[in-house]
Amino acid sequence: MKTMVDEVKFYSHLLLFRLRGGSPRQYRHQWENYWRTIRTTGIGGEVLWDNVPEKASAEDRLRFAAHLNPDLPLVDVGCGNGRQTRFLAGHFPRVIGLDVSPAAIELARRETRGTRDEPKIAYRVWNGANPGEAEALHREIGDANLYMRTVFHCVQSSDRPSFVASLATLLGERGTLYLIELSRGALETLRQLPGNSPSGLPRLVHNVVRNGIHPIGFSKQDRERFFRDDRWSVLAQGDTVAIRTVPLAHGEEALVPANYVVMRQRRPAA
Repeated sequence: MKTMVDEVKFYSHLLLFRLRGGSPRQYRHQWENYWRTIRTTGIGGEVLWDNVPEKASAEDRLRFAAHLNPDLPLVDVGCGNGRQTRFLAGHFPRVIGLDVSPAAIELARRETRGTRDEPKIAYRVWNGANPGEAEALHREIGDANLYMRTVFHCVQSSDRPSFVASLATLLGERGTLYLIELSRGALETLRQLPGNSPSGLPRLVHNVVRNGIHPIGFSKQDRERFFRDDRWSVLAQGDTVAIRTVPLAHGEEALVPANYVVMRQRRPAA
């Protein structure tokens, strides 16, 4: 049972790491610092969420495939090292992986080199909080479907309106958005696991927060606030799913509470 001292120590550590990392809006710098430290990926690697596609994007595809136009390109927003991007490329004619970190994009390109679907995949450094970058990409590729796995929960509240505007631009009139995010209680779930780091969190979680990255979760209320019902149509949703991490130090995967939603922009009334 955690004591008040444990609580104070834990949140003091989180605050210290956040201050060291700079403003939460400097996420490009923070994610770049994180990805530059990564030497191994996949099962047994250093990336918390880098599980095999059968336990990640393959499960997601069962939820969203029936709702989107398969002829449109698929954009993997926040692709990281591209593991899920490569799986999705086996099911769509063209896939583009986007990430704010140049180090992540370089790693994704390196890990994709020589794979079967490499000709169908492109990677770009991209900042979702800058709508101008979304406008440029939409001019190039047209309407697209969007796949966004555990990204929006890390976007700080002040940047969320701009990020949503970028997503809307990429979707255009025909695209569909699949968004799966950690719930607000995800950090508390991770705290209950055996920790082996200065923050008391599992080491792979600690490696994220020590760079100043501050996940704030995503809830039904967040969806209603940033993806308003008068602008967005919900095609499917669920709030009792989980994100599977890679095996942690205690030898098992963590099941982190998450929720998902499949959405499309409403067309303006004629």
